[in-house]
Amino acid sequence: MEPDVSAIIVSYADPAATRATIESLLAQQLAPLEVVVVDNHPDAPLAALLGELPAGVRLLEPVGNAGYVRACNRAAAQARGSWVWFLNPDATADPQCLRELCAAGEPDDVAVVGAQVLLPGWERVNAGDNPIHLTGLCWSGRFEEAREHGAPRDVAAVSGAALMVRRSAFETLGGFEPSYFMYQDDTDICWRARLAGWRVRFVPEAVVEHDYTFEKGSSKWYWLERNRWWTVLSNYELRTLLLLTPLLLAAEAGIVALSLRDGWWREKLRSWASLARGARALRRHRSSVQALRAVGDERLLQQMTARLDTPLFASPLARRVGPLLDAYRCGVLAALRGSRRGAR
Repeated sequence: MEPDVSAIIVSYADPAATRATIESLLAQQLAPLEVVVVDNHPDAPLAALLGELPAGVRLLEPVGNAGYVRACNRAAAQARGSWVWFLNPDATADPQCLRELCAAGEPDDVAVVGAQVLLPGWERVNAGDNPIHLTGLCWSGRFEEAREHGAPRDVAAVSGAALMVRRSAFETLGGFEPSYFMYQDDTDICWRARLAGWRVRFVPEAVVEHDYTFEKGSSKWYWLERNRWWTVLSNYELRTLLLLTPLLLAAEAGIVALSLRDGWWREKLRSWASLARGARALRRHRSSVQALRAVGDERLLQQMTARLDTPLFASPLARRVGPLLDAYRCGVLAALRGSRRGAR
């Protein structure tokens, strides 16, 4: 029996692109049970553009722009499928995409499956198999490399541009962390799913085309940095945080220097202030995350990286310190294994 899937789109800036995304979902060889669309734009232009909705498409009444993450959670709460598939409004899915995702998600211990996200032209990679750095940084895996072919495989994280989650797992995890507004939500839910004992799979043969640019606006940096630290402080075990403290502080110094150089230091300060104001909520969230823990960090870190191997962060210094960071990661893993044995 094929899984029933609710496809979810959150639209904001470009209703015409959203219409193309909807059309690509309606053209799937394995049809979704429904397409649920949220228009986050305050003027709600999408309803006028779409006119009479096609069968199987629901447009939720706008409630203002509460952010991408809250809109996703709202749509998922009203969806009827046993899987929820989140697709960016500027992405179009290949007709075989949903079939490939569903096939990869058949094992009961798989909670998240993600597509290979391609740049316009369908030949170069935007994202998909996304590495998670020990500091919580996550980037577009294999960015600008040639399109990959191959079987599904377990990974640390997949791209939120085309991410499908088993509904029961999504509900157990509490959905996306609502305080994130936007960014890092995909990294976080993949991390929390693996922490709770589920698998995350990347599916190269499930492809979507995504009109992507990495815009380094100041607001984006605020959310990236605020949410990165929220994820790190919530998801790591305390002993892991202690072992990683030197690396986390060194990375923070480097990011502060980068923010000063590029002019977004005010947003970096805002991210610290937000974490300080939300300390009580962060502690509550951390408790709920750790209560679901079924897997120790020594296992999770095996799928994480210590190197910044991406053109998005390319620098001679990153290449030179790569071997030292690998050694640091091995030392942390050894310490975690040792403390686990000692606790038995």
